[in-house]
Amino acid sequence: MLNRRSALFALVATALLTSGCTTFGAKKEPAYSGPTKTIKGYLRGSPFARLTPSQVVYITAYDATNGNSKPMPVIGETSFTLGRSGYFPIAYEIEIPASKSAPKVALSVQLGLPGQILFSNDRLYSQTTGRTMDIPMREAPPRIRNFRHGL
Repeated sequence: MLNRRSALFALVATALLTSGCTTFGAKKEPAYSGPTKTIKGYLRGSPFARLTPSQVVYITAYDATNGNSKPMPVIGETSFTLGRSGYFPIAYEIEIPASKSAPKVALSVQLGLPGQILFSNDRLYSQTTGRTMDIPMREAPPRIRNFRHGL
């Protein structure tokens, strides 16, 4: 027979375990709390590509002031679930720190299901110095499999 203390402990442990479970989808709010700048625009792709409500858009912003010569520091990232069936274009927006230290911003965009990329930037990165940018998207190339150990 369970006493009151062990029943309460079991209830608290169950609540803590279920609250720690996460799902793939939109990320939490950014840790940066200073003044921000918003970059928005549209993701443009094939007009025949069918999008589903469960697909997720992942956007990462990099400081591209020094170009690709060095690893670019991440200055912001966001993700959101489409939540609708349809076709391109997809409206997006991302907030980044509004500082003079990052006058050129590069965006890397991926669209797909968790663990599977269906569409990505047309180029490696799309760069802007302004507040709006339309990004061309294309289907991700198929993954090359390693057949060393058979099929």
